[in-house]
Amino acid sequence: MRLALFIVAIMAGLAAAVRGQDAPKLILLETRIGSQPDGFGGETPIVTGEVFNHGAESYIGVSLVVEALDGDERLIGEGFGFLVDACGTALLDYALMPGGVQGYSAPFELFAEGEIASVRVSVEAEAEAPDWPPLVDAPAVTLIARDEAVMLEWLDEETLIYGIGCEGTVFTELDWRRYSVGDHALSEIEHPVAAKVTPEMIARSDAALITQSGEQDPQLFYGSRMSFPPGARRIVYQNDLHTIFSAEPDGSFKRLIHDMLHRHSLRGFVWARHAGVFLAYYFGSYGEPVRYFSADVEGQMLMGRLEELEPSITVPGPADDGLAAVVGWRRGDLSGYYLNYAFGGSELLFEAELPGNNYPAPTVAGPLVYVIRPIAGLPTLQCYDRRTGQLATVTELPLQLTRAARAWSQLSPAGGRLAVAMNGAEGGVWWVDLAGTCS
Repeated sequence: MRLALFIVAIMAGLAAAVRGQDAPKLILLETRIGSQPDGFGGETPIVTGEVFNHGAESYIGVSLVVEALDGDERLIGEGFGFLVDACGTALLDYALMPGGVQGYSAPFELFAEGEIASVRVSVEAEAEAPDWPPLVDAPAVTLIARDEAVMLEWLDEETLIYGIGCEGTVFTELDWRRYSVGDHALSEIEHPVAAKVTPEMIARSDAALITQSGEQDPQLFYGSRMSFPPGARRIVYQNDLHTIFSAEPDGSFKRLIHDMLHRHSLRGFVWARHAGVFLAYYFGSYGEPVRYFSADVEGQMLMGRLEELEPSITVPGPADDGLAAVVGWRRGDLSGYYLNYAFGGSELLFEAELPGNNYPAPTVAGPLVYVIRPIAGLPTLQCYDRRTGQLATVTELPLQLTRAARAWSQLSPAGGRLAVAMNGAEGGVWWVDLAGTCS
């Protein structure tokens, strides 16, 4: 069954009124009119918002038609749109499940003179029976929210904050939420250190400096991956040549950490359990090997330069002190997780079917190593104890990881909980109770 729904938004950003159905199954929320770069140095008008499935069926092939009207209700522009993820990527094969909410983007073109007085958005979709994903019976796993989360940070053992948005976005541009384990309270917040990122701080750090000309380009900051490490003073970021620096929180006293990285794509930093120790990891797309190096915020390289280290199949996880990393390698017919030591030498921890670079990095906490990998097709959390050589399965995880989705994890300060986040249309945030699972 093909469903059509009509929405009229009067003036940009004002409330929408529904017409055409007494009980619409697809409802448009948060309708806004704005603009976006058109690729030719100009701006294109665009309607954005969310589509809510209020029905009992799922909907595929969701598309939107935009009609811009002037004060005399004369058609002066039109365009088309689709459901999108947090990065603005069209979800062409996506099924909007019952109760689901997903963002949409519909750019339109003005072909006649006049001032936009209203915009009419029509939505069409094909109804079908819901194809629910397999249920994962995981009592140790608690769902926090169904958000497209790309960053996690424990403030203490009971308090988690996470950032919602597009992967690669600098932390100050994400939408942050604060979650309390005790009462499950969830609230919108600004990141605790966001106020420190001022234009003066950015200019002082050279995070927005065009190296060749010496001029400042504010847009460069948004690709800097600037990070304030938990428990340490100095910040870490990359410049326009992908050179990694650390600096004081005000951007002063810069220290070069690693250069000659312009051919590599920084995907993030994994912070070790020791304050100020991190692992920077690099890859271009799904399935590519992961290059990396470890260092500390004082500027000390810990495992050698990136080009000296054998790439990993998985995203590596740093040891507490950064002098080793848990990597995924294949040796002949054998694949598994290895502990790769600084400046040479490695040991096999255990054999395993390795995930791709869209899975979280292993987490090292003293002698314990937590890994998330597919077992019989289901993402599963396991714990390996280096003291005993024992591998324990903790729980299956309700992740739907595809080529277009990635996941991250973060261990709480005392090690009692593991937070897991996934981006994409099926994204979410969960935490896992680790009590008694690997001891």
